Amino acid sequence: MKGGIQKDLSELVTNNVITEQVAHEIKVYFDNKQQPSSNRLLIVFSILGALLTGMGIFLIIAHNWDDLTKFTKIILALLPLFIGQLACGYSIFWQKDTAWMREAAATFLFFGIAASISIVSQVYNINGSLSGFLLTWSILSFPIIYIMRSSMVSLLFICSVTWYACETSYFHYNGPAAWWYWPLIFSAIPYYYGLSKTENNFFHFHTWFISVSLAICLGTVAENNEDLMFIAYFGLLSGFVSLGQLDPYKSQKLIANAFLVVGSLGIIATLLSLSFKWFWKELEYEDLNDTLSSSDFIVALILTLVATYLLYRCTLNRPWSEVNLKSFAFIIFIALFVMGFNFPIASQVLTNVVIFIFAVFTIISGARQDRLAILNYGLLILTALVICRFLDTNMTFILRGLLFIGVGTGFFAANYYMIKKRNRVAP
Repeated sequence: MKGGIQKDLSELVTNNVITEQVAHEIKVYFDNKQQPSSNRLLIVFSILGALLTGMGIFLIIAHNWDDLTKFTKIILALLPLFIGQLACGYSIFWQKDTAWMREAAATFLFFGIAASISIVSQVYNINGSLSGFLLTWSILSFPIIYIMRSSMVSLLFICSVTWYACETSYFHYNGPAAWWYWPLIFSAIPYYYGLSKTENNFFHFHTWFISVSLAICLGTVAENNEDLMFIAYFGLLSGFVSLGQLDPYKSQKLIANAFLVVGSLGIIATLLSLSFKWFWKELEYEDLNDTLSSSDFIVALILTLVATYLLYRCTLNRPWSEVNLKSFAFIIFIALFVMGFNFPIASQVLTNVVIFIFAVFTIISGARQDRLAILNYGLLILTALVICRFLDTNMTFILRGLLFIGVGTGFFAANYYMIKKRNRVAP
């Protein structure tokens, strides 16, 4: 920080114009502003250095493990934890404004906790499951996020709780619901909210990690009525699309708007899977009374209400025509779902129609915004729909060939038109 600014801040504090806390915050702001690129690189390399150092220590210990006494093993088990805590303490009390040191110390401590748990369990032959280990690791590591203000540990924490949920509910037959996942993942939201005010790279990474984690782990709450989870997923994914159109996400580049991307891709992928007969044939024999009394229904209802609220927020300051059509996907699917109990074939046919409408809407939206990525995404949706119908219909090969020729011609024509349009506009 320049000496002149430091001198001015000291003068303002002396004359009681600003408090020491405000002066400190101004100093941190200018420190981060002066060399942002070098600071980011330093943070990245410090995190990598902490990871590689930890791996090297563990490899050396593993090579000589059988020759060590039990007491030595316990000392080595607690050593990474001790070193990590010392590094974090030094960072907090003497280098609290040095982001790279804070991130490196916190990352080392995060993995030190896992190493200590593993080694102590191995030395004393403590039985346990991988899901139990992941849960314990996540709970013990959680305070590091807020004490150290570590974005890297926050990302690793999201990964560990997601792994725990998958290990508990997905990786074992008839596994229980990973209920601990939900309080743990939501405990990281306040930190994510704090990052939203800065909108740095860690904020964008958190958006991707959280959206993907929620999309993966929502299915862990499914119990007896898995069909209802499709309503829950459409509520979640439609909510993502609506959220991606609100502040602070709507002004971001498409690659940084994870909620919009994950929501849109998830809706299209789910609709494509439902465009086949299997789901609607099973739905025809479902008992609606049993469905409405299940816990799956409660989850679906909550997410539907959340999606409704977010859709309402989207329409407050803009006309309905400017809202992304996929924000309405949860309403459309509920109508198809109810219809499917009595008219499964009609619901299947209409699902294909909905996919086609979404594809056309995306193509038109890409053309209006002059964005080739969105236009080609719409064409890819149309291509995926054609491929799905190629697999489960009895069309002749000539008709199938004509369909693919038509889609290929559409790709070429649409991109050629957009490029010519850009060339006409360009000076």
